[in-house]
Amino acid sequence: MEQFQTIILIVSAIALFVYGLQSFSRELQEIGSDRLRRWIAGVTEKPLGGFFLGAFATAMVQSSTMVSSLTVTFVDAAVISFRSSLQILLGANIGTTSTAWIVTFQSALFGPVFIVLGTLVSMVPARIATLGRAIFYFGFIFFSLSLISQAVEPLKSDAMVQTLLLQATQPLLGILYGIILTVVVQSSSVVIGVCIVLVSQGIMTIDAAVPIVIGANVGTTSTAMIVSLKMSKAARLSAFANIGFNFIAMLLIFPFIGWFIDLLIRLTPLPAIQIAAATTLFSAFTSLLFLIVLNPVHRLLTGYLSS
Repeated sequence: MEQFQTIILIVSAIALFVYGLQSFSRELQEIGSDRLRRWIAGVTEKPLGGFFLGAFATAMVQSSTMVSSLTVTFVDAAVISFRSSLQILLGANIGTTSTAWIVTFQSALFGPVFIVLGTLVSMVPARIATLGRAIFYFGFIFFSLSLISQAVEPLKSDAMVQTLLLQATQPLLGILYGIILTVVVQSSSVVIGVCIVLVSQGIMTIDAAVPIVIGANVGTTSTAMIVSLKMSKAARLSAFANIGFNFIAMLLIFPFIGWFIDLLIRLTPLPAIQIAAATTLFSAFTSLLFLIVLNPVHRLLTGYLSS
């Protein structure tokens, strides 16, 4: 009975975390959705404009899923070019790492302060009330993280959990765990956020967390692929390229995961920072690698489009 209660508490806390992320993203979209659309249509024509816009937009709305889905939609509607979509998707890889860094700033008081501030601002009878709701949900994210931290405490002594986490230290299994979990919850931010909490609590080791984080970065590309299934060939190819970028980067880094983990440990002794750094370095590696070879990749994919 006690185990059942622990599971319910953990699932409920994670559900609140997901709700907070989605609501925060929705409120920011309401503030700047029209502006975001104009930027995507205009800025993407400038050199690397799409890349920086993808990073900025994703960091702002805290959802690479939303930005990638919107990107393939714009490709389908011919609002942006196929090449611009590739830059935006690579930029979104960088922008989505901001969530991991936000999660590292865990404080029992941090969430409630923003919740109270957001509530007060949302009472103002003007457009600023929308900003107040965004502030409220920003605090709600931290509040739900503190609930997750409390809920997972009993897992430290759970034998089954320890067995599963021990299996995750095998890089291939850890990556598969990360992919599957992210496809199920449709959010790499949730999976990575929970990993940071578990590592901070001493329940999960960095050897298990890093492969899961890498897998989560691959799994998060599934949403855009699903969205694009009934769209144009160019939109589907954009979504497929997004999967390919992360999958190829995962294959390249896989033989060096042990070295990668040692590097993270040398960078900082703080477990939460290690995991945030892991997702940032992996995403930066993916984006910079394919930015360098974007021209030949674009020619290759454009050839497929015209065939």
